[in-house]
Amino acid sequence: MSEENVTETNDDMDTEGDPVTMTLNDVLELEDELIENTAAVLGAANDKICSYVEGYIKRQALYSCLTCIPEAKEDPETGAGVCLACSFHCHDGHDLVELYTKRNFRCDCGNSKFSNVVCNLFEDKSLVNDLNAYNQNFSGLYCVCHRPFPDIEDPVPDEMIQCIICEDWYHTRHLGTELPSVNFAEMICEACVTKHEFLLHYDAHSTSKSGSEDVNVDVTATEVKSNNSEKEDKESKESEDGAYCKKPKEKSTKVCAKFWPEVNWRKQLCTCDECLKMYENEDVAFLLDSEDPVHLYEEKGKAKVQEIVESHDKQFMNSMNRTQLIHCIEGYNDLKENLADFLKKFAEDKKIVREEDVREFFDEMNARKKPKIDVPHFCR
Repeated sequence: MSEENVTETNDDMDTEGDPVTMTLNDVLELEDELIENTAAVLGAANDKICSYVEGYIKRQALYSCLTCIPEAKEDPETGAGVCLACSFHCHDGHDLVELYTKRNFRCDCGNSKFSNVVCNLFEDKSLVNDLNAYNQNFSGLYCVCHRPFPDIEDPVPDEMIQCIICEDWYHTRHLGTELPSVNFAEMICEACVTKHEFLLHYDAHSTSKSGSEDVNVDVTATEVKSNNSEKEDKESKESEDGAYCKKPKEKSTKVCAKFWPEVNWRKQLCTCDECLKMYENEDVAFLLDSEDPVHLYEEKGKAKVQEIVESHDKQFMNSMNRTQLIHCIEGYNDLKENLADFLKKFAEDKKIVREEDVREFFDEMNARKKPKIDVPHFCR
């Protein structure tokens, strides 16, 4: 029996009143998931330098400080967004709302939105950042229900999904439509679909409640129609400079939240002069930016953290001489082998691993530890 079957106690109870148990593998996977999620959001950010110097960053982790601007609780427009570094060096211990990430935002810390706060990292800032956009998230509220997250008064456990346009977060049960039965990469809320009517022309590239088979049929059929439409449009709409609109003529009549199966759906958006002007007027030109999708930001963050970890491990290994390195490897292998045998006994006997059992194991490991013997300098 593998160590995955070994359980440890948990003070929580399930719905039937029995103790809830978790495998050691569950615990490790949960820890890895927390680390990975943190790296995805914060990994690309600098925790020592205010991001203001970089201007309006395409995407960054932000926080709203309700201690410095308590009026933001009632009016999100009075709120402000501070970068990761400022959250540490200027707002440590404050009531901060984690905003996840926002696009095209410049750090507000210490500007005119703050009455008595000066940025400790970069004081020379404009009074306001005119291009920053603020929504109810800066008040600590989310979704059409305008509730905080987590919400201790909400008895229903529910996942929240971020709209890629307005960047607000929505409970899945408040989206106004069912979640698709197939995986999706991005979501656009009903309010944004209503506001940006052109999205209904690309509806066939979104998932549907009928399942993945229907989606594939719809997409395939639409692609054929789209190809035919492109030929017709090229002949009928070709302008002097040769540009033509390839936006599908047909559009969905169902206005609701849309789920897009792949980020590549953005490449289907028409880029003729008329559509480009429309995107600018509706402030959604970022949909054409290949670096805008959140998953790219997350991958960058994870890669940066992994690079730091590997670099630290390499420096640590290089700091040890050959003898120390051998002792380190021997100790690791000894711990791994003995821990596997230790857990195997509990798995075979179907016993729960208690805290005192773990302490006893490490006490025995320390008692068996061999005295360190340095290799004489003349040995080769």
